[in-house]
This record gives sequence, structure tokens and C-alpha cells, in this order.
Amino acid sequence: MLGKKLKYGLIGLLLGILISGITFFAISHKVANGSNTPATHTVKTDKDSLTVKSLSKEKQIVLVNLGLSEILNEEKSSQLFGKNIVGTSRKKFIQASFDAKLGIDGKDVDIAKDGKNSYLITVPKFIFIGYNNPNFKLLDEHNGVFSSFTSDINESDMINKVLNGKSKKKYLTKYNDLLRQSTKEFYRGIVQNTNPDAKLSFKFE
Repeated sequence: MLGKKLKYGLIGLLLGILISGITFFAISHKVANGSNTPATHTVKTDKDSLTVKSLSKEKQIVLVNLGLSEILNEEKSSQLFGKNIVGTSRKKFIQASFDAKLGIDGKDVDIAKDGKNSYLITVPKFIFIGYNNPNFKLLDEHNGVFSSFTSDINESDMINKVLNGKSKKKYLTKYNDLLRQSTKEFYRGIVQNTNPDAKLSFKFE
């Protein structure tokens, strides 16, 4: 009885070794023939592709941060037959200060190869991206003797004028030269990390 168990045990052990050997051979043969994807692989990227990829930005880029401060003033009076009535005037003076963020939309920047190791960067129109730390303070107000006949000046309306489309355009025009300079420094700084020998030229819309 013991001899039988020993015999069956040896047979089972031999079968296990045989199956393991066949499995190992099949896997080795499969890898050798390239039918199995290696765990790691290296993708070669040339310097041009790397530079263009580094220059491409898909978000708004703040190029200039400005601390701005303005004095706003507004006056209104009651009128009769199209003329202001004496003594009914109201005047307000407000100081507005905030940090403005000016820049470009990165997805609209066009990067083109412009000869050997040189690139032409076409920059879109500069935009007013946003603002931080708004602070509005009433400095002074003057009311005439009969100013009660005139509706109060809305401070919110005064403040909104600082950040309307016309005012934003004014800031972009005023700081256009600074924005261009910052754009060049920004992109040249990126290129230095990937291709120090690359030459950049810029075209501004």
C-alpha cells in the first residue's frame, strides 16, 4: 500500500515538472518572437519636437501683473429744460485700487519652424485676464444745498467703469510695450531649458 502511494507521488511530481517546463518554454518562445509587449520602452523625441512641445501652452498666460490705482469722480444735478439747477449737484470721489493681470491665451499662439533651429512665434492679441485684491474707498463727496432733489450717485456704477471693456482696452494699450517684452522673455526662458541654441522671432497681431 505504501509502495503504491510512493509510486503515484513520483508520477505526479514528474508530471508537474514536465508541465512547468513546457509552460516556461512556450512563454520564452513567445517573447523571443516579439509577440509580447515589453514592460518598458523608450520613445525617441528629436530636439525640434521637444522645443515645440515646450513652447505650446493650452491656457491663459499672465505676462504682466500691475498694481493700479485710480481716482474716480462723478457729478450729477437735477435739470430743468435741459439745464442744471444751481444748488442741486452731487459729487463723489472714490479711490479704486487693484492688481490687474494682463497676458495672452496660450492656445491661440502659433509656433512654426522657420529654418534650421529657428522658430517663428505668432502672438495673438493681448487680453485682460483678471484682477485681484480690489479695494474701493470713498474719499470725499460734495452736495449742494438742494441736492436732496437729485438722486444719489451709485458707487457700484462708478466702480464698474474701472473694469468695463473700455477701461480694460485702455490698460492693454498703455502697457503694450511691456507686454511684448514680457512675451519674448517668457518664451525665450522656456526654450533655454530644451534647446539653448534655438533662435526665436516674434510676430504680434
